[in-house]
Amino acid sequence: MYNFKIKIAGRIIDVETLHTRPQAICRGYTTDGVADFKIVSTQSEIDKDKKVCETANHGKCDAWDGLAEEYTLLRLLADRFIDEGVLLYHGAAIALSGKGYIFSASSGTGKTTHINLWRKNKPETVVVNGDKPFILTGEVPYICGSPWAGKEGYNTNTIVPLNAVVFLERAERNSIREISFIEAFPYLYQQAYRPEPIEKVRKTLQMIQSLQGKVSFYEFKIDNFQDDCFQVAYDALGNGIKK
Repeated sequence: MYNFKIKIAGRIIDVETLHTRPQAICRGYTTDGVADFKIVSTQSEIDKDKKVCETANHGKCDAWDGLAEEYTLLRLLADRFIDEGVLLYHGAAIALSGKGYIFSASSGTGKTTHINLWRKNKPETVVVNGDKPFILTGEVPYICGSPWAGKEGYNTNTIVPLNAVVFLERAERNSIREISFIEAFPYLYQQAYRPEPIEKVRKTLQMIQSLQGKVSFYEFKIDNFQDDCFQVAYDALGNGIKK
């Protein structure tokens, strides 16, 4: 067993794993101090994730146990975090001028391509997490960096107030509009981590609902990934960025 501590979303977690790879990917988040809770990865938990991989890939899973354990650790953490009011979310999260923004969409829509336009046009943009940020819910919601950041690995060990969630869709022209929480809810639920136990599902729904009135939501239809696409988004979000 390998033992180390990480700090994510303001919590210190004592971690035990069977392989060294999870510790390696968490190196930017390791810490000392008294742990808030402990997570233990076991072979049975790893096998569970490999089975999911096989089901998704027609009976084949090329992930060796050390690689699979990366995602086992993420799943175990996401499950435990639900009790802490912390939600794992699928999206690309950035920070600019001290405010956080999540660009959310199904895989392959262009989230990473879009945030790269922000990095190009606003070099001071910080990528909090390029694929799976955590949202710390409460009176003020925050987006939190983590080492599970997709194939590009964009992530920063930081916590930033969440100002808006932007839902990306492909379309024939670039346009953006602010939408209500009711309109946003199906998108939020679709991209949020959803565990199986009904009590965890209930808590997940409560966390999503807690964002109402605290976060702005936008529907962003994208025709291209050129500078004008960035400008449309920046102009719409600009008032919040500049305040």
